[in-house]
Amino acid sequence: MKLSDTLALDRVTLALSSTDKDGAIKELLDMLNQSVPLSDPEAVLKRILYEESIMSTGVGSGLGIPHARSDQVDGVVTALGISPEGIDYGSADGEPVGLVFLILSSVSAMPAYMSVLSRTSRIFDQEEMRNRVLAAESAEEIINLIRSQEPI
Repeated sequence: MKLSDTLALDRVTLALSSTDKDGAIKELLDMLNQSVPLSDPEAVLKRILYEESIMSTGVGSGLGIPHARSDQVDGVVTALGISPEGIDYGSADGEPVGLVFLILSSVSAMPAYMSVLSRTSRIFDQEEMRNRVLAAESAEEIINLIRSQEPI
């Protein structure tokens, strides 16, 4: 499954208002819930934050990928938030995070979930790609940039 297929224009924000990891995750979950209504968003938030308390999803190089599986969604859905100033995310490299991808998946969509997680890491492992997305001026531009990095 392609990362670009899991995003939508209304699930991309170019300016996260939150300045900390938990706030950014909640902000992205609220945005995602507006687009793909969840039956119990608080339960999803608790699950994500619990997983974050065990091990940060700040993978380094300014990228955070909080994720969870929940039967409150069908398939895989993703939200992206950009923090131009960066968020203290507790990343392995100690660097602030400027790109936060929230990935939610149904329990039954494990292969697609793993595919989206690995594609996100692979695409944003490239410094040039991170910089281009951080400099993007619209959600549409970001989705097109991501799409350009995925095989047909």
